[in-house]
Amino acid sequence: MRVLKFGWEFPPSKNGGLGVACFGLTRELLQNGVEVIFVLPKTQETRGNARFIFADEERLLKVLHTDVTPGPYQQSDSTVDVIVGYNEDGTPIIKSRTIIEEVHRFAHQASIIAREESFDVIHAHDWTSYLAGVAAKIVSGKKLVLHVHATSFDQAAGQNVDLSIYKIEKEAFAMADKVVTVSGYTKNIIVHKHQVPADKVEVVHNGCDSFEPQKHPPALAELKRQGKKIVLYHGRISIQKGVDYFVRAARKVVDNDPNVIFVVSGWGDMKSQVIDLVGAMGLSKHVLFAGALWEEDRDRMYQAADLVVMPSVSEPFGLVPLEALQHGTPSVITQQSGVAEVLTHTLKVDFWDVDEMANKILSSLRYPAIRSQMVTEGRQQLEKMSWKLAAEKVKRLYHNLLQYVTT
Repeated sequence: MRVLKFGWEFPPSKNGGLGVACFGLTRELLQNGVEVIFVLPKTQETRGNARFIFADEERLLKVLHTDVTPGPYQQSDSTVDVIVGYNEDGTPIIKSRTIIEEVHRFAHQASIIAREESFDVIHAHDWTSYLAGVAAKIVSGKKLVLHVHATSFDQAAGQNVDLSIYKIEKEAFAMADKVVTVSGYTKNIIVHKHQVPADKVEVVHNGCDSFEPQKHPPALAELKRQGKKIVLYHGRISIQKGVDYFVRAARKVVDNDPNVIFVVSGWGDMKSQVIDLVGAMGLSKHVLFAGALWEEDRDRMYQAADLVVMPSVSEPFGLVPLEALQHGTPSVITQQSGVAEVLTHTLKVDFWDVDEMANKILSSLRYPAIRSQMVTEGRQQLEKMSWKLAAEKVKRLYHNLLQYVTT
């Protein structure tokens, strides 16, 4: 079986959980005997053994991206600089395009690629690749699977959705033969908000790697030496992620225990707003902004933290608590997350209840036995949440679709 996949990012590109999920699923599908042709919108370094096609290749369209990688969760009118040609002296001609323009360009190139390649089924990840998947289906007649990693409602953290993205989602879901969501939480959104029939949607929870991570020299060593407790937020700083609720809970925690330090690791369009909130709440000495941490720096921070908090307003899944568990660190997560469906040995709270969030943070920090139990039992659950199991479900889904083509 050969699958033509479309995605917006792939490791080692560092934009978030979308690339991590695409990598984990692709790696395990290959291990399970599925050939994967993975199409990306721009030329980039990649990992793994899939065959990659880059949609900015000159044979397709004489447009090359710059080194700027458009993030998967930007609004449709966000812009990215692209190289559209070169002057006689070889200097690039750069123009700005909106993400939505790039999404449509990706779809145009996808139709060309689908004519040139041989494959059995199409699988497109996230809204930025849905139109590419639809275009490939139209020219090839092959079955289409759309994989929902986030919706416009998650990104807006409410009802004020980006209508351009919502339109793409709704029309693409109607064209898909099967829609995969990373949680029941997300399935509920697309069934009720996008009117997708429930029997068309299959839940495949994200997975994680089960290997024992490498131990690194400790981060924040001086603070740890002073006996400070470290509470970590790691992720995008956006309205969807609830970092402002994290800061408000921090104020209540510090009022009860001034020995706690909060660390914000990430980037995003709300960074300035959150920094201002920290100042306004008098928390400048208790909240550290670490920037966007990746690879070893991220792992060192996981290992240094006493507790990780995922305060998301709307989280389709949420890989951070699983990553933290791998490094021996427990989490407090919100009920408004997909990972809450599969990770039972953790503390859960509604995102808006900052009093209860603060209480759970304080309880975890005061009672090491609670943290120890969450890690021990949580790690046992990790063994049942592998990318291998997720890939097996996806492969079965492919076979179910193809049997109606071949019989």
